[in-house]
Amino acid sequence: MARIRSRYRRVFYGHGVADPLSAPEVSSDRVTYVHPADLDEFLRRHSHQAKITFDDGYADNLTVALPILERYRTPATVFVTTGFIDRSRPLLSRVAAAVARHDDWSRPSVEPWLRSVPKDEPKAAFAELRGVLKKMTNHERFEHQQAIMADYGLDPAELTSDYLTLDQLRELDAHPLITIGAHTISHPDLRHVTDSELLHELVTGREQLEDWLGHGVTTLAYPFGDADERVRRATANAGYKRAYVTTNHGWRSEIPFLRRFDWPRRDLAWEVFRMRERDRKRAQRQA
Repeated sequence: MARIRSRYRRVFYGHGVADPLSAPEVSSDRVTYVHPADLDEFLRRHSHQAKITFDDGYADNLTVALPILERYRTPATVFVTTGFIDRSRPLLSRVAAAVARHDDWSRPSVEPWLRSVPKDEPKAAFAELRGVLKKMTNHERFEHQQAIMADYGLDPAELTSDYLTLDQLRELDAHPLITIGAHTISHPDLRHVTDSELLHELVTGREQLEDWLGHGVTTLAYPFGDADERVRRATANAGYKRAYVTTNHGWRSEIPFLRRFDWPRRDLAWEVFRMRERDRKRAQRQA
């Protein structure tokens, strides 16, 4: 943390603020959750040099993270996926994780992709199915996810139950420390959607968010942190003033005309892990 030198490296992204072990073993949440005590300690040490962002719109951003942010007077941006708020579009990773935790991968909706995955490797099944769904267009993904949810009795409302309600979103937006940003409608990998789907995710998603909040929204976080030239151009043309990526290597050289448009972010969960590892090693040296 002490070696954060560039202003670009001061932006961190998190998701849910909860004990990582509270999430199912096979899930993205286990590796993206930040424990409340760790967020508190991170801000105690680095609130003066770190900008905090949260993705997706978890309810605990309001109920757990906000009191910690208030304690250190630290502003934050919450990037909201509107389909999670209205409970219409579950995160593809959660659909994949629910299947991977099931003991039957022979059902028609997933069998072609999971037939070769050993039955005792649910993490491999999760990674395989998640990877397949990420590379689909929205039309393909919605069709396959619907079939998967029907096959496994998955309820979209249940898969999105821990995200903000509309009233909670408005309460969060009204707080002086919080800025709300866009994170699309359904959280696709924007590099793989069609041009019309890309426009829908960027423009219609923002308009829905603005209608809910009653004011403009000018920033975007790319779902999964990934973008390419087509996505970046579409985002700029859609009227966003800034967008955030989560990759660092070569990000500024990919599209020179958008150097001031895209900003990278560092993984808060990983930074917390590094902070705790340094503490552990320091304690060992002093023992």
